[in-house]
Amino acid sequence: MRIRRSGRFEHELGEIVDYIAKDKKSAAKAFNRSLQFAIESLADHPNKGRPNDDGYRELVHKGYTIPYLVDDENIVILGIFNQNEWKHK
Repeated sequence: MRIRRSGRFEHELGEIVDYIAKDKKSAAKAFNRSLQFAIESLADHPNKGRPNDDGYRELVHKGYTIPYLVDDENIVILGIFNQNEWKHK
């Protein structure tokens, strides 16, 4: 399966990484690397995340929730949020 990252995800991730980097750049890089590894693992295990009532699934990684959609060919990463801050549009 092919993994596609939405523009919204890229923007939200950038804000999170920038925030972490204010404290420690190496921690921001490590977080981003581990998150990308977790997302890439969805290619082999697309149903790994918990199902959501809205029809998408959620991968949880280090306190962040990453909602995604799965179809026959693609996994679309919709966004990333901490707790209930993210709203699907």
